[in-house]
Amino acid sequence: MLKRTKSIIALSVISATPTLFAQEAGRIQAGQFDLIPSFTSSMAYVDNVAYARDDDPEIYSWRATISPELIAATQIDGNPFQVGYRLERGVFFSSSADDYTDHFIEASGEYELNSRHRVNAIAQYEDGHEERGTGFSLGLGTAITTPDRYKSTSLGGEYSYGAVTSDGVITLKANRETLDYERSEQAYLIRDRVKNKVGAELGYRIGSATTALLDVTQTFVRYDNQTGITTRDSDETRVLLGVRWESTAATTGFAKVGYKEKDFEAASRSTFYGTDWEVGIEWRPISYSTFRFSTNADTRETNGEGNFIRGRDYTAAWNHEWLSRLSSSISLTRETNEYILDEDDIENRDDELMRYMASLNYQARRYLSFSLFYQLVDRDSNRDSIGYDRNVVGISAEVTL
Repeated sequence: MLKRTKSIIALSVISATPTLFAQEAGRIQAGQFDLIPSFTSSMAYVDNVAYARDDDPEIYSWRATISPELIAATQIDGNPFQVGYRLERGVFFSSSADDYTDHFIEASGEYELNSRHRVNAIAQYEDGHEERGTGFSLGLGTAITTPDRYKSTSLGGEYSYGAVTSDGVITLKANRETLDYERSEQAYLIRDRVKNKVGAELGYRIGSATTALLDVTQTFVRYDNQTGITTRDSDETRVLLGVRWESTAATTGFAKVGYKEKDFEAASRSTFYGTDWEVGIEWRPISYSTFRFSTNADTRETNGEGNFIRGRDYTAAWNHEWLSRLSSSISLTRETNEYILDEDDIENRDDELMRYMASLNYQARRYLSFSLFYQLVDRDSNRDSIGYDRNVVGISAEVTL
């Protein structure tokens, strides 16, 4: 599905014509395509709109969002294909400078050549924004006048060889991501970049419900403009070993751990060698209650000082259905970001970000649902100018056919 951001909710209007008529719930048939419209909207109170630093004056505001979405789905020779568009409009009642309108486009498809050969691809485009005080304006939310806008693209594909029942399956992967900020200042021009990835994953069944994994990825990071600074262009190599399992009907998961190298083109930037991992576990002790745990470690491109960010994330979540129409969701995420510097006389910057989210969800009708939600974000850092906390509480609604 196209929805990739939280707390978005919307309204879409589809005009009926003689060639469009209602099919099954949530879909409209238009020729060879099934149209799937939805509309989500929310009203929330935000106590720190610009992510002001601790002890700095904060902006308080109500925020309204609307987000219509339309997905067109079809099949080509029995293989699924879909394309979708979503718009998100946010309005801050007490801080119009933070209003935004974002656009998202996505197309994806799968094609099974035969029982042993499968291909899938996805293309994404985003005309989006970074809220003041996030991304490259972290710690400077009240020093800039508007959110930073950017355009990003992602093109990816996979080819898998091996039947579903085979002991071994190999998947070849390729992906290209671009990021382009709309600001003309040099501080932003030097952040525009392209990231190309190629890799392969080999899975080999070692038990009735367990598969051994070997995942190898090569990434090439290239910046568009590095005028005035030492280039941050780099090549990354990542090799992970692990397993994927479904030991019981209640538990599924995967765990991979291995080696990461980030080699900079500039000799003055030190090569990084370290340990990366990816873990994801889902436990469903009863049919209406699900616990999820995930963690990963990787390198990230810096959004400020240093050569790069060494990141480690941990997330725990619980979803529970109390009644047939009433459910709740709770999640806790801890992110640690170490900004790696080459200077021996300067301490690396260490940030810790805690995210707490909870929602109570009610399915009023098949086509109408509501959520009461709360979010808390708390960032601490060994740099005095970085720390902040932010609370958001609100209600959202989603309408489908």
